[in-house]
Amino acid sequence: MRHNRPRSRDSLDTFPNFSALTRQGVAAALTKSGYVVVQDALPFGCWQSLRGEAERLLRGDAFARGRIGHGEATHQDTATRRDSLCWLAPEMPAGGAYLRWMNELRLVLNRELFLGLTAFEAHYAHFPVGAFYGAHLDRHQDSKARVLSAVFYCNQDWPADAGGEFVLYDDQGAACLTLAPRGGTLILFLSAGALHEAKAALRARWSIAGWFRTGP
Repeated sequence: MRHNRPRSRDSLDTFPNFSALTRQGVAAALTKSGYVVVQDALPFGCWQSLRGEAERLLRGDAFARGRIGHGEATHQDTATRRDSLCWLAPEMPAGGAYLRWMNELRLVLNRELFLGLTAFEAHYAHFPVGAFYGAHLDRHQDSKARVLSAVFYCNQDWPADAGGEFVLYDDQGAACLTLAPRGGTLILFLSAGALHEAKAALRARWSIAGWFRTGP
C-alpha cells in the first residue's frame, strides 16, 4: 500500500497526515492479516532527518546495547540480539516529530478499531554490519501493555542482496512476510503472537522500533 500525499514540504513539524485511504487500508489490513506494510509512509526529507539525528546521537554515545527480557529480568544476550538503541523523546527535533506523527495514527486506530491505545513509545535502532535480532515476540510474558508494533526504516538505496530483511512468521512458524529494510517503509503488526526477526546484513542499517500501548 502506497502513501500518496504530495511531498511539498519536509518540515519536521509538518509530517504528512495519514490520508483517508491509508487510514482505511491500515485498519482493514490489520483486521484481516494482523499486519500491514505502508510504502513511502514518510517523505524522503523527513526520514533523512530521522536518520541524521540518530547518527548524531550515536556519535554522542547516546546509544546503549539492546537487551532482552522485561523489568528487572532484562539482560544482554548477543546470541539473540546485537543492535544498539536510543529512546525517542519529545524534545528531540526529529524524534519528537515522529512521536507526534505516530500519536496521530494512534488516534486513528482507536477510532477505526477501538483498540483503546493510550500511548506510543519508540527507539532508534542501529544494526552494524552483521548484527541481527533473532526471532522473538514484542509482548512480554508478564505484561499485555504492548498491543501494536511499528517498525520504520531509514536506509537509502538498500541493495537487494544486502540482507537485513524483516521476517514475520505465522502461527505455524512459516514466513508470511519478508521485507527489505528500505527507507520510508512502515510495518505495523499485532504484538501478541507475532513472531518476527531482523536478519543480519552486509551493511549497517537504521530503523525505529515502536509500540502502541494500553494501560500505564
